[in-house]
Amino acid sequence: MPSLIVAGNGVELSYIDSGVPSSAEEGYTTIFAVHGTGFARAIFEKVMSLAKSANIRFVAINRRDFPGSTPFTPEDMKILASGTDDEKAAFVKARGLEFASFVDQFVVRNNIPPISNGGKYGGFALVGWSFGNSVTLSAVANVDSLDAPVRARWASRMRALVLHEPPTVAIGSPLPPKVWTPMIDQSIPEEFRGPMHAQWITSYFKHGDLSTRNLDSVSYVLPTTARVPTIYNIPEERLAEISYAPPTMGSDLLMMLYFANQLNASYKKACFDQGIRQVLPNLKVTMFAGDMSNATTYPAYWVMEDDDKASGGGKINFKGFVKGINHFVVWDEPELTLKAYMDAIF
Repeated sequence: MPSLIVAGNGVELSYIDSGVPSSAEEGYTTIFAVHGTGFARAIFEKVMSLAKSANIRFVAINRRDFPGSTPFTPEDMKILASGTDDEKAAFVKARGLEFASFVDQFVVRNNIPPISNGGKYGGFALVGWSFGNSVTLSAVANVDSLDAPVRARWASRMRALVLHEPPTVAIGSPLPPKVWTPMIDQSIPEEFRGPMHAQWITSYFKHGDLSTRNLDSVSYVLPTTARVPTIYNIPEERLAEISYAPPTMGSDLLMMLYFANQLNASYKKACFDQGIRQVLPNLKVTMFAGDMSNATTYPAYWVMEDDDKASGGGKINFKGFVKGINHFVVWDEPELTLKAYMDAIF
């Protein structure tokens, strides 16, 4: 599997690439996508299969601690479990800079063109899906720390940041009081929590009236039987590559539990800091979610609406809740997913 070394200490990030679209005589646009918890880069493969026909090059990257990418070191795990505030802030920043370096190296090696006059093609967008938003947000938040030539390439090419259903834990906002997931249920044997999380989070949930922005309108535990959970639509031989449970109860869980302040600062800088907007003059930020997803989606959405309003409004484009889709629309509805991404980019 291909990978790029992204740091002086030999850190590698593995990826899959749909390749240059065949209809790209004038140019094309690249999407760099980062997966969430419990599922690796191959969760995007159905969207990738459609990308070329839409003049999109789609690159899906495995985060640290996922197959093909560099595992976290014992020192990293110590910081995740009991680091100081400064160590945790440096950890979040390092993950963002690693991803930013990956993007820049891919741009240079593959001659990714800048945004064209008129914006019809060229450049790139970042898609953070689920907990993958913790990485994409950190990359944007720390673009001002990149070396000048790298920063210039980002400035001429960065089109959009797509926030595809970040949960509360990805933006460091408080968990709602009624929240439940198999990851934190101590009554479930630990070895089953990761696999059970994968089955639960791929389910569909029937909520009340979400337009009320009332936490009591959210269904926290029990999925609906109206539609089969996505995991049952993934062939067993593909599931072995698409799902990856170890970080669910390891590095990801530790970050979710102990890094709220650092992740919140990263999210707010990426979305609302005027200095970042000056470095990335073409940046559009869009929030995209479905109305049948898990419970941590909606409190995060509402918090971000409030934060955007407090910052003066208009920093984030909120698309509302798309009817009938869950957290795994990338697999169940790839055409809709790609269209949503493209609507956020162009």
